[in-house]
Amino acid sequence: MRNTLNFDYFMISLGLATLVVQWRLASEEKKDAERQEQYMVNAAVVPATQVQEPTFEITYPAGSPYQDLAWPDSTQPDPFQQVQQISMYNANNPNWAGKDTDMRLLLEAHQNKPYYAVLQQLAANEMLRNELFHHYYQDPTSEGMLQAIGFYTQQLLEAKSEDAKLIYMCLRALKDYWPQKQIAQAAQITAQRVQAKPVTSGADTATTIGYHRQVYARVLKKMAAPAEKNQ
Repeated sequence: MRNTLNFDYFMISLGLATLVVQWRLASEEKKDAERQEQYMVNAAVVPATQVQEPTFEITYPAGSPYQDLAWPDSTQPDPFQQVQQISMYNANNPNWAGKDTDMRLLLEAHQNKPYYAVLQQLAANEMLRNELFHHYYQDPTSEGMLQAIGFYTQQLLEAKSEDAKLIYMCLRALKDYWPQKQIAQAAQITAQRVQAKPVTSGADTATTIGYHRQVYARVLKKMAAPAEKNQ
């Protein structure tokens, strides 16, 4: 009799434990579904054409309608967003060459447009910061990679970028690839451009971007010494 009761108690306990486990599983599934639903709602309220202002520096021409990567023409595809799309499309590809090709084709398609300088900087930042520098630190002798760094450095220089730190990093990577005279001239042009710009607000010196701009402009000025001696 006692054995029968013990067995009954055991089966009841097992049944209750099973119910508790099933309840917890159902609760977790419900929470997952709610989180997924909330994610879909949040994604839906973000416009498809929205492009976030990057944490790195973009130099805009005075009075530019493209400040903060604004795209004023809703009837045309946003080329700034296309840079992000290229990045996302190539996100799982360990070979940077395909992304580089896509980015160069994008730049070629928008040459001579009024927003081209902004696009040049955006594409260069994406390729240099998120692709090429990573590969450079792994193998600083790759000919193709150095050629690509040189190409995007030239985009920054043509666009009159004031991102002195990024240009310094590029020139350091190219020190054994570009002629010394070319390195010095690029450093001189950038340093002069940054230092000639008046400091008009606290953001020009107090923010991280502003501080780096001023500090690396002085570093570039020292790097430009060979070019200055030849003047």
